[in-house]
Amino acid sequence: MAALLISACTTTPSRPVANEEVHRKHLASLQTLQAFDLKGRIGVQTQKQGFSGGFTWNHQPATDQVALFSPLGSQVATIDKDPGGVTLVTSDQKTLRAQDAETLTEQNLGWRLPMQGLHDWALGRPTAAPHEAIWDEQGRLTRLKQDGWDIEYSQYQRVGQYDLPHKIYMKSLQLNLKLIVERWNIDDSNDTSALQSKP
Repeated sequence: MAALLISACTTTPSRPVANEEVHRKHLASLQTLQAFDLKGRIGVQTQKQGFSGGFTWNHQPATDQVALFSPLGSQVATIDKDPGGVTLVTSDQKTLRAQDAETLTEQNLGWRLPMQGLHDWALGRPTAAPHEAIWDEQGRLTRLKQDGWDIEYSQYQRVGQYDLPHKIYMKSLQLNLKLIVERWNIDDSNDTSALQSKP
């Protein structure tokens, strides 16, 4: 199966590519998705420590709320992001605040959660920053390199009219991050009803 390698810095391919229009249509459809809820599992590995458990995430255009859970289901932390900054509440109800989630999570959880671009990456699309990407013949991301991250999409699931990621593997110099989305609940700007993936 042929794959298409695209660089955001290149505006004109050197030669026509058969499925270029397919991935452009796929990306255009994802632009209608501005808010979502999801539930899944997370695995984190750094050079010094690891973490695995569950997570929930509510994303709105101006806010994010992420809850992290231990493998047994107890809540480890909640992360609230708004235009004024980021708040982290620990399991013992200690409240901490910083200007960005990356700094706050690294200082208190031992690893950086890349909230700056994660809402786009979770939907299977690059942010507006320069990037390199590989797409499959259905127009979906299979590999993405952006902002110091190497991201692999190994599996998708159908949610309404959209193909959304099911398994996402992210790697930076300091961190390996694995996200498995078990359930999507998305707000489609073209449809007022919520769309859900199968449990």
